[in-house]
Amino acid sequence: MPLWQLLMARLDLSPTLAQTLMVRGAIWINSVRVTDPLAEAPPEGELVVHTPPAGLYANPVVTPADILFEDEWILVLNKPAAWYSVATPWDTFGHLEGALQRFFLERDGEAVPFHLVHRLDHGTSGALIVSKNPSLNSRFQRMFNEGRVQKTYLALCSGLPDWTKLEVVTGHSRGEFGLWSVYPAAMIDQLYGPKDRRVRRAHTSFTVQAVGNAAALLAARLHTGRTHQIRLHAKHIGHPLVGDQRYGGVTQFGNLSIPDQLLHAAWLQFPHPRYGSMLELIAPVPSLWHVVGAAVGIDLQTGLLEEGHSAP
Repeated sequence: MPLWQLLMARLDLSPTLAQTLMVRGAIWINSVRVTDPLAEAPPEGELVVHTPPAGLYANPVVTPADILFEDEWILVLNKPAAWYSVATPWDTFGHLEGALQRFFLERDGEAVPFHLVHRLDHGTSGALIVSKNPSLNSRFQRMFNEGRVQKTYLALCSGLPDWTKLEVVTGHSRGEFGLWSVYPAAMIDQLYGPKDRRVRRAHTSFTVQAVGNAAALLAARLHTGRTHQIRLHAKHIGHPLVGDQRYGGVTQFGNLSIPDQLLHAAWLQFPHPRYGSMLELIAPVPSLWHVVGAAVGIDLQTGLLEEGHSAP
């Protein structure tokens, strides 16, 4: 029996939905992804079906308006918040890598050997570097390791901080149930828990850019690049990000719902890996930020964003 027919029979799916799940890569058998809609159902084994968290598949499309900078070597993109950077367990198509592949093929008529130099979480928007030549990938890795890539984010936090500038240094590792957590700075470089996970150093500089009604706009500069670092540090200091359900942020202002953390990679500075000239780029915030800003009494005008570039 074809696998898509088995899905219809066992899960009461329509033919269209069953084949869509397979083509998009949502079907796994014995921990192996199956994407061939004509594949036969195995006689035994573990079948797992992953579905999109919101129930709908995304179909991201890169346009020239999304590009902040491009030459023959690199591209810097202003990533929308709703996009995943890479493939997910439920989708091999609707993510940034797939959208870039289709963009290059359509525009240039050939595949480009691109590589995402770093990633941004789903829900986080802003400037993201893409290498267009494999010879640059190791150079970018060294630049990140040596701290020559400077990234500053805008973050809208819940509550009003009683400080203007704040340095946050903590440990960072996975907790008992595999979730990312912060730990006391005294535990940095120690092994922790039954799996002996190493606690890494995490350092973020926060500066208040503007205050509104029950929320404040922060500039956050990363000195280390740990997973969910800004989100975790914002929660740690008692001001979780607006929209960040995972870490306790406010998700509703009156009738306005905020679906994801309001975190935006706004400023990026790094030497060009081929020519050495310094690149400084500002990524405009998504339209939702202006709507939320108006709701909390913060005007996200261009001057404020440019001023924040050197704030931390």
